[in-house]
Parts: sequence; C-alpha cells; structure tokens
Amino acid sequence: MRRLVLAAGMAALLTGCGTAAQTAKNPEPTTTPIHLHAANVGEAITLTGVDDAGVTGTLTLAVKVKKVISTAVGRGTFEKPRKGERFVAVRFVFKNIGSTAYQDSPTFGAKVIDEAGHGYDPTVATVTAGRGFPRVVTLLHDQIGAGFIVFAVPRTARIVSVQYALNAGYATELGQWRVH
Repeated sequence: MRRLVLAAGMAALLTGCGTAAQTAKNPEPTTTPIHLHAANVGEAITLTGVDDAGVTGTLTLAVKVKKVISTAVGRGTFEKPRKGERFVAVRFVFKNIGSTAYQDSPTFGAKVIDEAGHGYDPTVATVTAGRGFPRVVTLLHDQIGAGFIVFAVPRTARIVSVQYALNAGYATELGQWRVH
C-alpha cells in the first residue's frame, strides 16, 4: 500500500512538470520537416517562429550573421578555452519584423558546423571582439538587437556554416549561413 501511495504521488508530481521547452515558453520539439534558408555571412534571412500564445507566423525576425571570428580571445583572465579548443565568436543582428514581441535567449537557437558535419552549441564566455547578448532579449516591432554568441570548438575544426532557429532552436525554419 505504501508503494502504491508513493507511486501515485510521484505520478501527480510528474504530471504537473513540463519540459524545458514548455517552461521557456517554446513549443514542443516537432517532427515537422525543417525548412532551410541558406545565405552567405552578411546577408539577412527572414525566420518565423511560434509566439507565446502558440500562434505561428506572428513572430518574425530578420536574422543576419554579420561576422565570424574564427579565433576569438576571451575577455577575462579565466575565460580561456579548454586545452585543444578555441573560441569562435559569431556576431548576430536581429530585427523584429513581425507583429508580436520577440522575447527569448538567442544563444539557445545558435550552432556552428564544421567541415566534418559536427555541430557545436554555444558556450558561456565573453570575448574581446564585443559584447554578447543579455540572458533574455526582448525586441518589439522594428527594434534591433545585436551581439556575439561564443562557441568552444576543437582547435583544428574548420567552421563552414552557422545555423540559427527561433524558439530556442525548436522552430521549423532554420537559417544557415556559409562561412568563407
């Protein structure tokens, strides 16, 4: 009986818990195919996502990868990549061109890809190249936000593309910029 009560209590607790995506007001991961938009560094790509009310199409950003620094320098004494790694810093510019506010953490939707097809997620570091994004960015219609997102990659990796998707990377549209 005691186990049954304990199991029922755990089930009730787990039922009330959402996923990290739900907690961050982002949609559940989808099996819908990703629609890829390709461009070169310096070009803008229009990406759409799901707003806080779950409506698709009202959250629209023009996203530009402005610059890729293949060997970025950490700002602080303790901000150094681990042995065998280096920092890559990517400067993103976001312009809200949709009818709803953009409120998210830009770092969660970013990734760099090397020539072998390996993807690398952002790391927590600041670099001398410029400021990063705050933890959460809010942009109303026509507002612009810019900053660096930093990645720790193997020293020998050659980065060939940068990817970005709204909704912490869960949106069905993916921007991909070719790095020259």
